[in-house]
This record gives sequence, structure tokens and C-alpha cells, in this order.
Amino acid sequence: MTLLMRDQENIEKGIARGMEKGKSVGEEMMLMLIQKLVANNRFEDISKIKDNKEYRQKLYREYNISI
Repeated sequence: MTLLMRDQENIEKGIARGMEKGKSVGEEMMLMLIQKLVANNRFEDISKIKDNKEYRQKLYREYNISI
């Protein structure tokens, strides 16, 4: 294995780890948002956030959710 091949393999592993971590953070944020919406009886909003990324981002800001 050449150094270039090793470096490429390490880059690919790093990208995969970063994508997995990003997915995990997104899931945590979504769970926090759903918990707040349930606590405020905003059940219709839960249905909206699954398909509407812009609306979901708006609610993250409204509830001050970030990681």
C-alpha cells in the first residue's frame, strides 16, 4: 500500500465518521424538538417537521435548540 492509498483510506474513514456523527446530532435535535412540541400540545407541527426542513429550522430557533 502506498502512502497515497493509505491517506485516501483514512480520508474516507474520516468522512464516514463525520457523516455518522452529523446524523446522530440531527436525531438528537429532532428528538428535543418533538419533546417540546408534545409538551406544548403542538401535535400538528410534529407532522409538518418531518417533511419541511425550513419549518423544522424555524422551530429549532423558536425553541432555542442547537447542539
